[in-house]
Amino acid sequence: MNNNKRDIGIDVIKCIAALLITNSHFDLLYPYKFLATGGSIGNSLFFFASGFLLFLKPMGRFDNWYKKRINRIYPTIFAWAILCTLFLGEDENIIYLILYSGEWFISCIMIYYVIIYFINKFMRNNLMLSWGISLLIFIVWYIIIDKPSDYDMYGITYFKYGFYFLFMLMGAIMGASKKQLIYNFKSDFLKLIGCCVLYYLIAIGAKKFEIINILQMLSLAPLIGLTYYFYKVANGSVLKKVYQNNIGGAFIKIIGGLCLEIYLVQVSLFTDRFNNYFPLNIIGTFLAILIAAYILRCSSRLFSQIFKEQDLDWKGIISLY
Repeated sequence: MNNNKRDIGIDVIKCIAALLITNSHFDLLYPYKFLATGGSIGNSLFFFASGFLLFLKPMGRFDNWYKKRINRIYPTIFAWAILCTLFLGEDENIIYLILYSGEWFISCIMIYYVIIYFINKFMRNNLMLSWGISLLIFIVWYIIIDKPSDYDMYGITYFKYGFYFLFMLMGAIMGASKKQLIYNFKSDFLKLIGCCVLYYLIAIGAKKFEIINILQMLSLAPLIGLTYYFYKVANGSVLKKVYQNNIGGAFIKIIGGLCLEIYLVQVSLFTDRFNNYFPLNIIGTFLAILIAAYILRCSSRLFSQIFKEQDLDWKGIISLY
């Protein structure tokens, strides 16, 4: 892979991740709640994509590198806190919104950045070993934590702060690798479907059978495979043709580019007032989320540029991608 060339697969993965994460929160809008699914897969894809880009360039000194990560995420958080306070009538004070917008996701990824940096610094030549050590740590963690009969490792738990790191590090390893992958869309797609089916069999079984619930960490195996084959399918010939199409390419780049903003704004825009018009309520709500996400990104870019010495770049502020 040429590291100077834009990786189409990562754009596609970020687009799919945004769609899946949003859909998983649509339980208020669906007549059948089980349709609101895909969040764990979307999170895995997003962390993979985030990790993929980290090792493509030298990181340099930690403080300067981490400052760039802060500059990428927190202007958006600050802008969203201001917009929530001014226009959405949020009751929480702005400090609370700054600290907890994005719930667990933002704090999680900022912790991962620290760990990733030191892995790159001290284990750059042993990335697979670092991945194996991480996996072993999470297996031990899973064994020793108290798990009630209805335990869901993908739900509201501290454990998910740990295992999603495997996907971020997996992305970093693949991004750093010079190995050229062989793509076979039909074969990769079938393997992707197989991993998806196996993942849901374990995830659904864990809610019905105690023995599977105890062993639900096994679901990480198909989820890892699913993420890997998603990346291969995303780089396959079929999606490359979609990406090269003007409409398809714009759709992928706009949604993929707004992935963080979509994650932040969506919860504030859910409503069941239009559920009688299903499935139009799903489409309408997602369009509203997309517009709000774009407004947020423009606001965050403006917010960021205000504190820089350079002239305001209005074209950059309002660009779609």
